[in-house]
Amino acid sequence: VSLAETPYCRKHKYDPQNPLCAHIIFAGSIVKVNDSEADVAKKALFSRHPEMESWPKDHNWFFAKFNITNIWVLDYFGGLKIVTPEEYYSTLQYF
Repeated sequence: VSLAETPYCRKHKYDPQNPLCAHIIFAGSIVKVNDSEADVAKKALFSRHPEMESWPKDHNWFFAKFNITNIWVLDYFGGLKIVTPEEYYSTLQYF
């Protein structure tokens, strides 16, 4: 994910490859949700994308989650910063 996807870098005249045009890189695995998680996943997805609820069932869609194992942030010169998933999720309580 990069700030180049927003107006930020263009506004500051940062090349998308400039470290000041911050990037965050997530690594992990995508796992099919279990039955107890499916209702929450459906509600979350369909609340944002209601048209998807009527998509053909015979396409064998399934709900999945992204289990993040590694996070790297490139937001300045000098290399990547490593953020643990625990650190990342702890900041979400402020949003």
